[in-house]
Amino acid sequence: MSQWGFYFNQDRCLGCQTCQTACKNWNQSKRGDADINVLADYETFMSEVNEQDNGDNYINPDTGTNNYELFRKYYMKENWRRVSTKIDGAVSENSDGVFVNTVDKRYLSISCNHCSDPACVDVCPMGIITKDAETGLVLVENESCISCGKCQSACPWDAPQFYADDYKSYALSDADRPKMTKCTGCLDRTKEGLRPACVAACWNRALDAGTMEELQSKYPDAVIQLADFSTSGTDPNILFKAKS
Repeated sequence: MSQWGFYFNQDRCLGCQTCQTACKNWNQSKRGDADINVLADYETFMSEVNEQDNGDNYINPDTGTNNYELFRKYYMKENWRRVSTKIDGAVSENSDGVFVNTVDKRYLSISCNHCSDPACVDVCPMGIITKDAETGLVLVENESCISCGKCQSACPWDAPQFYADDYKSYALSDADRPKMTKCTGCLDRTKEGLRPACVAACWNRALDAGTMEELQSKYPDAVIQLADFSTSGTDPNILFKAKS
């Protein structure tokens, strides 16, 4: 088995979140609520629009704002890839009246790290989270997901996602019950010889993906952890170039 993973260059990341948007765009059909009343709602909505250029059809008449609650049904709420910002230091004035800038602003872009020893696999009572035999990517067959949240609690990086925060409140018989979804490493793209959507979209080339052997050879100076990221004992498959 070849183990696939990611590489992240913190020097090159500008925090633009293009990777996060590309992930949502490519995986839109795989979101947890993708098949929940969407088609019926969409047809009802379109039947009421009549004119595409009539702005009143997109405005909530009670508030005068865009009808967010309607449109939010048609985008992916899960964040399989997440970009965070860390700021240390401050701008201060020294005894000579000179302003000194010690601000250190850095970004971190991570998704599922497709660990060699994934905590989510060990805690899933349904046994539906597994490592792909060919790529080592951590995948979930969520049809049998009971939304217990144990995988999400066990993961150090919030990789398992549910489209609604109150997922535990749904009855098992409820067809709308959120089921866990997660980054697949864009296995569908990988099988076609393509990089994951987040990697392909990163215009400043802060991200890369491939087998760990390939990445280690390509980036021999890469490290396995950052000040804002520790391995947490699960052997995550991600390499880093720390910010200089």
